[in-house]
Amino acid sequence: MQFAPVCRLSDGALAAAELQLRGPDGSAMATARALQRAARMMQEQAAIDDHKRRFATSDGARAVAELLPLLVRYDLDSVSELSSDEARVLERQVTSVLPETVARSPQRALAKVAKARAAGNVICVDGLGDTEQTATLLSLIEPDLIVTDSDMLQRNSDPDIARLAHVLAAHVERTHAVVIAEGVDSESLRLTAQTMGASFGIGALYPPVDDPADLEGVDVVPLPDAPVWSTPDPDLNTPYAIASRINEPRRGTKRLLIEMSKALEEQAIHGGAAVVLGTFQHAQFFTPLTAERWTEVSEHTGLTGVYGVGLSPIQEGRVHHAPLSPDDDLVNEWNVVVIGPHFAALLSARDQHSGLDDMDRTFDFVQSYDRVTVTQAVHSILDRFTG
Repeated sequence: MQFAPVCRLSDGALAAAELQLRGPDGSAMATARALQRAARMMQEQAAIDDHKRRFATSDGARAVAELLPLLVRYDLDSVSELSSDEARVLERQVTSVLPETVARSPQRALAKVAKARAAGNVICVDGLGDTEQTATLLSLIEPDLIVTDSDMLQRNSDPDIARLAHVLAAHVERTHAVVIAEGVDSESLRLTAQTMGASFGIGALYPPVDDPADLEGVDVVPLPDAPVWSTPDPDLNTPYAIASRINEPRRGTKRLLIEMSKALEEQAIHGGAAVVLGTFQHAQFFTPLTAERWTEVSEHTGLTGVYGVGLSPIQEGRVHHAPLSPDDDLVNEWNVVVIGPHFAALLSARDQHSGLDDMDRTFDFVQSYDRVTVTQAVHSILDRFTG
C-alpha cells in the first residue's frame, strides 16, 4: 500500500492522496501503474479492489484521511455501498469507468454508473485516451473526475492528442469536471499535462509515500467539489415529450423528414459524433438501405444504436440493436439523436397515423440543438435498457 499525492499542476500544491497498491520492489509489478495494468489484462481487478477495501480502513489510511482528502478508485464492477468504517475514512470513493466497458455494453455500463451515483460515489472516467470512445464516455457518463492515460503525455506532437485536448476543454467548460493526468513523471510532462487540459497530476514528479507522516506539515489546497454538474434526469420518458415541452411542434411529411434524418446522419459522420441513436418504430422501417447508412455512421462514431419493435437484441458490426415493447409510447416516435463533443441535435417526429401510403404519412415533429435537451433525449431512450 502507498499513498500517491494528487498535486495541482500549476504550482505543485497538494490537493489529495490516492490509496494505491503495488507489487514487491524489484518485480515487474513494482509500480502501482504496472500492477493496475496487469490486473486489468488478467481480469483480476476485483481482487485488487478487495485489497483496496481492506486497506481503506487501515491505520495508515486513517492517518492520511486526517491530513487531506483520501481517494480510492474502484472498478465499475465493484460498485457497492460504503461500509460505515469506509465512510468515516474516505473523503471520496471513486468509481472508475473504463472506455472498453462502455464499448462492450453501453446500457449495462450506464446502469452501473447510475447505481454508483446513487450510492454516493464519485464517477471517474479512467485511463482516458484518444480512442473513438473518448467523446462517447464524456457525453454519456458525464464524470466528476477524468483521469488521462499516462501514455498520452508521451505524444505531445500527435494530432490525436490535440483533438483530445479540444474534447476535454469542451467537456470541462460545460461540467467543471476535474482532469487528473497520470504519468506526470517530469517537469516537461507536467507542462504537457497542463497543455492537454489537466489541472492536477499523479506521477514520479510527486513521489508516492508509504508513511503517512511524510505528508504532514504540507499545505493542502482544496480539490474541487464533486459531484460536478451533470444533465438533470428527464422527467418525461420520450424524446418528443422532452423536446416539445420547450419547442413548438410543426406538421411534416415523411418524405422531407427522411431527408432531414439523412442530413443529421451526414453531420454525425463528418462531425465526429460520439453518440448516434435512432428509433424507427417498427423493424420494417429500418430497411436494408437504412441499415447500410447506419453501418457507415457507426464507423465514424463511438456508439450507434437503433431501436424498434421486432428488432433483435444483437450487435451487427458496430451498430447496437434492441427491441421496443409494442405498448411503449416510444413506438409512436421516429427519432434521430446526435451528440458530439461540439455539436448536439435531435429530430423527433410523432406519427399522426394518417395517409394510406407509407410515404404519405404525416408527423408532428420538433428539432433541438440544445445540449441538455438532446442529452436528456439520449438518456430517455437508453434508460429503457439499463434496468
